[in-house]
Amino acid sequence: MARFRKRCDALKWTLRDKGDQLRFPAVVERLLVGMGRHRAAAAALPIRRLYVDISVIARDDAGTGIQRVVRSVYARLGEVCADDVAIVPVVVKRRRDGYSTLDGEPLQGGPDAVFFGLDFSTDSIFRYRKELGRFRRSGGRLWFVLHDILPLSHPHWFTAASGLKYRRWLRVLAGVADGFLCVSSVVVGQLAHLLQKRYGLASVPAIVEIPLGSSIVAASQAVPPTSLSSLPGLSEEMLRRAALVVGTLEPRKGHVDVLDAFDLLWQSGSQIPLVLIGRRGWNTQALQHRIRDHSRAGTLLFWYDDIDDATLYAAYARCRMAIVPSLAEGYGLPLDEALFLGAPVLARDIPVFRRHQQAALAYFPVTACAQDLAAMIEDFHGKAQDLPSSQVSFVTWTETALACLRAIGCARAANP
Repeated sequence: MARFRKRCDALKWTLRDKGDQLRFPAVVERLLVGMGRHRAAAAALPIRRLYVDISVIARDDAGTGIQRVVRSVYARLGEVCADDVAIVPVVVKRRRDGYSTLDGEPLQGGPDAVFFGLDFSTDSIFRYRKELGRFRRSGGRLWFVLHDILPLSHPHWFTAASGLKYRRWLRVLAGVADGFLCVSSVVVGQLAHLLQKRYGLASVPAIVEIPLGSSIVAASQAVPPTSLSSLPGLSEEMLRRAALVVGTLEPRKGHVDVLDAFDLLWQSGSQIPLVLIGRRGWNTQALQHRIRDHSRAGTLLFWYDDIDDATLYAAYARCRMAIVPSLAEGYGLPLDEALFLGAPVLARDIPVFRRHQQAALAYFPVTACAQDLAAMIEDFHGKAQDLPSSQVSFVTWTETALACLRAIGCARAANP
């Protein structure tokens, strides 16, 4: 029965997705976005209220990369926001009420107010798009964080539901946003092109690149000696020989390629353990079954789909190497998290991963076959501990929060 309901739900979203594409071809999308961008000129006043959207993490924090960014930035806004600006978190408590403060008060627009779309709230933004439109027409400004455009550029990696929700979300943003905060220069360029070509904007909103932090817990915090207790079956000695892959199991993350390579290594007698840390994602049922039913599961292959930050910290800090095999990313936090904690990294050679110089980092080709990847893993594993430490200047989450508020225009002035 559960499988039947899942299939019915998938069919429902597929039909909705097809219907949306038929109702909103390019010409209609451009018309809607153009109508949304029309706003009578209003005098810009100094910002006094910063409404911060945390509606997703307040309800269900999945603990993945986007949620880490939201939690980390939100926790530090008070440190970097101007003293005369009120930081007001907003959520959706009840569907019929729309956005409200934690006290249940509605959004109050005006030329001294900003809506900061920090959270990835695809459902809420689309559902309450008229409310955001009224906020903008009142003189309020709207800024949004954008992590990637992958559901548009690579729709085959996503479910019909997630593709539709993303497309509707970005359509609304293109019509109301005064500015975008993008997590990498790659996303900046992709978004600018998209706004011009897909949505027909001759003059695009402000697009600002923000740096992302790398820390999972405080850099000064020692790795707790008991932090591996939540990784059953994995000894300290085994982790120190292991290759670690962190990321939700979804098609673009490249887990299949890594597992294919390790199958060849194990068949040849290699004893390198492979540790996967990541929640179950979409369109990977076959991969999940392959991992759970693998003949090496519990001896050389380990998968943990729900661990806390202290355990993740320990895994990065103690593994012999990390592999970051994603086929595409807007940023890719695991790359920085691993290097920050001293793990040598073997990464797929995609443009966004070329952001670090002088790092304990090597690349494998985008289209590497299983045999070539296996050889590179074995070679890198053999020399990983002899690599010099990464000479990388990492960003703190406080600096990320400061970059956001500087772009928006309500950061605390620097001390003389």
